Amino acid sequence: MQSRHDGARQRLTRHRAKLAAQGTRRVEVTVPAQDVGMVKAVAGVLRTDGDEARWLRDVLACLTPREPARTGAELLAFLRASPLVGEDLIIKRDRSPGRGVDFE
Repeated sequence: MQSRHDGARQRLTRHRAKLAAQGTRRVEVTVPAQDVGMVKAVAGVLRTDGDEARWLRDVLACLTPREPARTGAELLAFLRASPLVGEDLIIKRDRSPGRGVDFE
């Protein structure tokens, strides 16, 4: 016979599998007690995936350090996310001979 705990555990497993199939992940973080409400609110906004979530992702991306690209695909994704994408930049190299240096 199945206990109540087994049924609850199975429901929780199915729920988490459903969320994972939708592209969400469960995370656990440790923050100061005063920030718990804010972190929950940020997570709630990010779950909506609307305009506010896109804005919040942009703001947070500017404030958090990025890992260095480890693959060509990561580097390409980084460059495509640049705020300079679509800008008509003209970059020219300085062709002057430079200055003389005395090594003695």
